[in-house]
Amino acid sequence: MLLLFVQSVMGMYDDLRVLYPLPDGIPNDLEWQTKSLECALDNYEIREDGTLWHELYDTEDHSDPNAEGLLKFAGMWARVNERWVQDFPTKEIIFWAKWNGKWINFSAYYFQGVLKELHRLPDDA
Repeated sequence: MLLLFVQSVMGMYDDLRVLYPLPDGIPNDLEWQTKSLECALDNYEIREDGTLWHELYDTEDHSDPNAEGLLKFAGMWARVNERWVQDFPTKEIIFWAKWNGKWINFSAYYFQGVLKELHRLPDDA
């Protein structure tokens, strides 16, 4: 129930770490986000070779059974057994980050897990 509330208020996205070289001198270490994948606050990486990787995990309930109110939800979906697996999408992935005070956007085109094209989108996209 709490997760549904957070989804409706904030919108969901995934974090993306970009190790692949970006054009225009844009640094890779920005806090990239995307809504083109699972939109479940998961972690993804575009590696140096252009492959896409997804951090999978299992969940366990580490909540405090004696907690009250909203605190009883804390730790309910603790991530365990984290591991990285390669993803093989055929789709466009749009991702963005804030750099020098403005939002920058990219579009990455994948075919069966292979990065075919990477384009910077107009800053107002």
